[in-house]
Amino acid sequence: MGPPFWQNRTFWVIAILVLLLMSLNWIVNTYTEWLWFNEVRYQQVWLRQWGVELGSFAVAFVAATAVLLGSWHIARRRASKATPNFYPQILGLPGIGWLITGAGLFVAFGFGSSAAAQWDTLLQYVFRVPYGTSDPIFNQDISFYLFELPVYNFLQGWFVSLLFMTLLGTAAIYAINFLPDIQRGKWRPQESPVFRQHVALLGALLLAGWAVGYWLDIFELLFSRQGIVVGATYTDLNANLLALRAQLFLMAALAVAVALNIFQLNLRPAIAIGGLWLAASFLLGGLYPGLLQRYAVEPNEIVRESPYIEYNIEFTRLAFGLDTIETQQFGVPKPLTRQTLEDNATTLENVRLWDYRPLRDTYEQLQTLRTYYQFGEIDIDRYEIDDEIQQVMLGARELDKSALPSSSWVNRNLEFTHGYGIVMNPVNKFTEDGQPEFYIQDLPPRSVIDLEITRPEVYYGEMTTDAVFVGSAREEFDYPSGTENVYSSYAGKGGVPLDSYLKRLAFSFRLGDINVLLSDEINNQTRVQFHREIRGRVLQIAPFLTLDSDPYIVVADGRLVWMMDAYTLSDNFPYATPINRDQSRLRRPFNYIRNAVKITVDAYDGSVNFYIADTDDVLIRTYDRAFPGLFRSLDELPETLQSHIRYPEDLFRIQTRQLLTYHMEDVRVFYNKEDLWDIPGEIFEGAEQPMEPYYVTMKLPGEERIEYLLIQPYVPSGKDNMVAWIAARNDLPHYGELLVYELPKQELVFGPIQVENRIDQEPSISEQFSLWDQLGSRVIRGNLLVFPVNQSFLYVEPVYLQADTRGLPELKRVIVASDTRIAMGNTMEEALAQLFMKEPTAVTAPPPETDAATDGETITAPLDATMEELIQSANTHFEAAEAAQRAGDWATYGRELDALQQDLQRMTELSQ
Repeated sequence: MGPPFWQNRTFWVIAILVLLLMSLNWIVNTYTEWLWFNEVRYQQVWLRQWGVELGSFAVAFVAATAVLLGSWHIARRRASKATPNFYPQILGLPGIGWLITGAGLFVAFGFGSSAAAQWDTLLQYVFRVPYGTSDPIFNQDISFYLFELPVYNFLQGWFVSLLFMTLLGTAAIYAINFLPDIQRGKWRPQESPVFRQHVALLGALLLAGWAVGYWLDIFELLFSRQGIVVGATYTDLNANLLALRAQLFLMAALAVAVALNIFQLNLRPAIAIGGLWLAASFLLGGLYPGLLQRYAVEPNEIVRESPYIEYNIEFTRLAFGLDTIETQQFGVPKPLTRQTLEDNATTLENVRLWDYRPLRDTYEQLQTLRTYYQFGEIDIDRYEIDDEIQQVMLGARELDKSALPSSSWVNRNLEFTHGYGIVMNPVNKFTEDGQPEFYIQDLPPRSVIDLEITRPEVYYGEMTTDAVFVGSAREEFDYPSGTENVYSSYAGKGGVPLDSYLKRLAFSFRLGDINVLLSDEINNQTRVQFHREIRGRVLQIAPFLTLDSDPYIVVADGRLVWMMDAYTLSDNFPYATPINRDQSRLRRPFNYIRNAVKITVDAYDGSVNFYIADTDDVLIRTYDRAFPGLFRSLDELPETLQSHIRYPEDLFRIQTRQLLTYHMEDVRVFYNKEDLWDIPGEIFEGAEQPMEPYYVTMKLPGEERIEYLLIQPYVPSGKDNMVAWIAARNDLPHYGELLVYELPKQELVFGPIQVENRIDQEPSISEQFSLWDQLGSRVIRGNLLVFPVNQSFLYVEPVYLQADTRGLPELKRVIVASDTRIAMGNTMEEALAQLFMKEPTAVTAPPPETDAATDGETITAPLDATMEELIQSANTHFEAAEAAQRAGDWATYGRELDALQQDLQRMTELSQ
């Protein structure tokens, strides 16, 4: 019989080769990621992340291995020596020791991996900074809850789990050597000294770790959801806290009682203490809090809970940045006058008539120009055009490779590598056909304003998810030009240079593409670009940040640059009411948020820069210490980009949601929910939905300067009238300031849904909508926007028509409303003129077409008219009604509508 297999050198050679093959994917990915981080110049950031993750794994793996294998092998030796005579020596069989070692290493690997997954939490702990504010109950700095408590909770759970697995394996090893007794039901483990001593030691350590958990649970009371508000309330501090302290003391005593069995078997103290622990858990942890809440708190709830409600209000406002909001009284609203509008001409010139949803469809149909282009989200921004700040909408034209006419490997990887250019239009202008008036359009980008794009290529975008090879021997497709195509070669620094065979081999393996090695057109000057989707690219560098859902494209110094906002989040802020996963577009629960970072990504070379936007945020200060050189000061952001900073909509939505309740700072008002607010509704595509916040260009009350603002109206809960509105300032040096303007409660100011209902009840408008519907067009009502102008309010809603067969949305009407009137016109100017019963000076309408012999009488189709004649007659009456409406000739307008209705009725009868 030869030596055991583990003493065979061939076995170890084969084992090492198998391990290398199994690890090859990890090795290749690690190597190529290292090359990528060098390319983006954040290799130190990657090394710090990777080092902490690997270090955490190594320490945890070694510790778990030492505990598991130390205990299990000791148990094996002690059990073998204590095996009764004539019992089989199962633990002495060849290979059993290796089996135990393998099982221990496998379990230890799991514990090491769980520790490595906590690298971010551990890194925050090491580089933590103080918050400067203490909690009101235990007087701990907030940083204790943000940085320290999560680590303590993890370590406690990790050690308890490790001791439990160790105890389980140890007991199993001892039991194996007594299988005959177990089979006969005669095993008495407590009578075995070696078993008793070992298990008692592990059991005592496990119970001690359990006791530590109760100590940590005391601090977790500040996140309790059992009371009237989030945080420790009266019952928590007068009943649950007592229960936790009792359980902590009894569990520690139980650990000592179990530990005494190491020296002598005596289970009575442990059983007695365990019984007391069970009684305390039931009586103090369950029964007493319920009785206290029912008979002491509920009858006197406002008195008992007032301090804790106040803590919840204070810390929720602090956690979500609501404490810095400035509240002002709007004053008594005044009727909207023509003079008010003249005083706010700049605001009216920047009223957003284009809704981003139908506008995207318009972009797709008018400006993709080829099937293999696509547009992502339509962005809203402002630019200085003709020495004035104008609000615009724009979108980047990205490549959709799934729509390529020929999807060959060369086309997908070497030739079609990038999108091209942007499309831009002013928010308030449209053609007679209802299409946007483009500032920038077509291929190559053609601009009619003083805004030139010298680098229109989009190699990095919102929908660019594949890898490409640039700078190869094959020229890249830029854009189509008539029957020819325009080509170019990449001249940037984006991508990893494939200047060695090893790199080509590594990327061939990573991408699963042998053509990377075989292609003659890939040479030493070729670069491979991957991680091109901008959100994923940023998170690859800084996975600890949470990104806003809406990156936006900016034209700066002739280049296209993506800008995005990043947040630092935590769910460990004491007494703060959290946002649940489904309550925000960030898709994770949290109770602390800051817009801590502004990020730029160059669309041509992929360079990524991080700028600290909130220097008071303790989380970003911690990360700045952990990753020196990653973040820059916001002052270093180029001036051409500083003018495009905007307050992020995701954060604004979260803050406006929390403000629905937490604008009430008076405890009694908060308790009674006397002044609860709600987000108003609006109509879109025939259904009511919550009103979205929107960007506007206007003057704040009492201010002289036009600003770019993000605003949201409020209504009282359960009612529709407007009660307040909030504005976020976007322009430096006031960026980030939030102002709430409260309306007088005794005054009625129409809310958005009330204006929507008034629009529906306006005869001329509802008839027009019905007419369009009958003619086969779908009416789309865009965002209803509310504009505070001086001490008045102007409501604006664009109306689009989309033919069922054509599918191209056209902006056909603009509806405006004041507190007393509603008007609809072909343009904003016309609608405002009708609002004040005055013809617009800039718009002239032809008179309605009538037959001279009829002296203005409406001509109807003959009784024997065919279907074609009825259709022509209906179109004629429709056009005449529109002309009469523009001219303000309402008598003719009514006659033409009646005639149109007759034609439609006869068409229906004829079709039957």
